[in-house]
Amino acid sequence: MPCHFAGSAIAQGPNVGRIDQWLQWKPTSIETKWLLLSGASDPPNGIIISDRRTRDTPGTSSGTFLSGVAHDLANMEAAVEAKLFNTVKDFYLAKSSALGHIRGLFDICEREQVKPILYYTGHGEIGTGNWCFADGTISIKEILDVLPKRTHYPMIFSDACYSGHWANSCLGKNIPGFHCLAACPEYSKAIDTKGLSRLQILNNAVVKRALNLLLQRSVRLLDRLAIESI
Repeated sequence: MPCHFAGSAIAQGPNVGRIDQWLQWKPTSIETKWLLLSGASDPPNGIIISDRRTRDTPGTSSGTFLSGVAHDLANMEAAVEAKLFNTVKDFYLAKSSALGHIRGLFDICEREQVKPILYYTGHGEIGTGNWCFADGTISIKEILDVLPKRTHYPMIFSDACYSGHWANSCLGKNIPGFHCLAACPEYSKAIDTKGLSRLQILNNAVVKRALNLLLQRSVRLLDRLAIESI
């Protein structure tokens, strides 16, 4: 039976995934710029989603979608501070506009040779984890398709239900520097926790297993490169 993990080989330790502890697990030595992006509150009927849930009041919708997303973005802005490129909070945001903001981040990162960091909070599509907007979804492939050739690969924080699909995609591609942290495994709903963004509590067993797996892969790759260079 195949194993599926939500996570990425970027670091290890108790603070992995906590944005407020970025300097403790710092996954890249390259300077960064961040785009914080919210999804649409009411995607088209053809996009199958679930309600966001809150851990503090089990069984109730956080519905509170608007306040939950606003809270996530505020937390992230406070954590990112001067490295922030832009925050886009538009609950009616069209897919083309969202891609335009992503391209804008990539363009400035290409010019300044810094690493783009994408953070999304909102609905994730069932079965794909794709980001949901007013007129459609954005896939991880579409993000890679608009990445300029001379830009560092992005790090993606997907704060959405079923976002483990994206982390698994990153694991499968195994592209150096291309990582995705997910709020939950691929067939799970993300859970809001009072006072914290979901991605601030990613240091769970699922992520740690994925980190250990990819760390082992990285070590094997380095060993092979060392042998080939002799």
